[in-house]
Amino acid sequence: MNRRRSNRGTTGLVCALVLIMASSALAQQWNRYGPGTRYAASSIYDVTNNQMIIFGGQHSTTQVNFNDVWYAHSIIEPTATFNALNWSTFVPMGSRPSARFGHSAVYNTVSNRMVIFGGGTGFPGPCVNDVWALTNASFTSGTPSWLQLLPTGTPPTAREGQASVYDPATNSLILFGGSNCVSGYFADTWVLSNADGITGTATWKVLGPQGSPPSARTGASAAYDSTHNVMIVFGGDNGAVNNEVWLLSGANGATTPTWTQLIVAGTSPSARTGHAAVYDAATNRMIIQGGSNGTSNLSDTWGLTNANGLGGTASWTLLHPTPAGPSRRLHTAIYDPVSNEMVVFGGATDGGGSTGGFISDDHIYVLTHANGK
Repeated sequence: MNRRRSNRGTTGLVCALVLIMASSALAQQWNRYGPGTRYAASSIYDVTNNQMIIFGGQHSTTQVNFNDVWYAHSIIEPTATFNALNWSTFVPMGSRPSARFGHSAVYNTVSNRMVIFGGGTGFPGPCVNDVWALTNASFTSGTPSWLQLLPTGTPPTAREGQASVYDPATNSLILFGGSNCVSGYFADTWVLSNADGITGTATWKVLGPQGSPPSARTGASAAYDSTHNVMIVFGGDNGAVNNEVWLLSGANGATTPTWTQLIVAGTSPSARTGHAAVYDAATNRMIIQGGSNGTSNLSDTWGLTNANGLGGTASWTLLHPTPAGPSRRLHTAIYDPVSNEMVVFGGATDGGGSTGGFISDDHIYVLTHANGK
């Protein structure tokens, strides 16, 4: 990640030179440019403008939560030099969501709105269950503004760490599980229709899928096959980590939803939570990276072929990028299907589990040939 001195640092230096005779309290100062270190933030990918948009998260040492919005420009570069990567930030108009971590964030490219739900607002909580939309999220068609949505229907219990996906065909946010920020875990599944509030009133509906559901958990990852309306859930924990793969067919609620545990051939990744995951629809592959096994962080990268359970036997493949991936958990990730690159940001880089305190990070890593092909 490139860093440069901000204009604020230059301004401070000029003021010091001009006013040094009047005051000895002024001093030269370097200002860091870019987001503060954080984990459990959210990210979306604006493919039209080639930028990663990041919201919120928590700082490790201070346990301070964020509610800022950052743009990582030129996030995908065909030459893989990344010399043009740069950060910018903007305070959107309107009242802002409370600072938070572990929330959901999805993006409607048509309406140019980012939608966030829930999250933890303290350390470790409490959790919230509010819904916000960032209008003009890409900052290319107008000034970004925060708008609180007030969905009809009974909302989910306040939570963080839920697995969530977005269905662009029905403008729906789909979420599973999470934690109540204390010691409770959820196994319920919800759909927020008209999620961005632009096509109609946002409405909550709890799903009652057929089949035996996954156990309650937080820190699982989710991917979505929009063609077949299947949500793919991997890993997570409820005090004990797991490496299960679950499929929710009929995920947007338009048809009868059904949970099925996917039986995967070959050696599976070790059990983990707080990992990053993306999905390549063209090859039907889910790619996961890092996470925590409950004791220490992981740095491995895996690909799940036939991830939606259709068209062939699902199987795991251990990928071997050079160098190895970053060792971290609670990082956020996006995927560019054109360049076949996975981009991860931030996360906690300490040992994880009970071995010590959190150490958050502010680096961006890009995995080329992400789907293993």
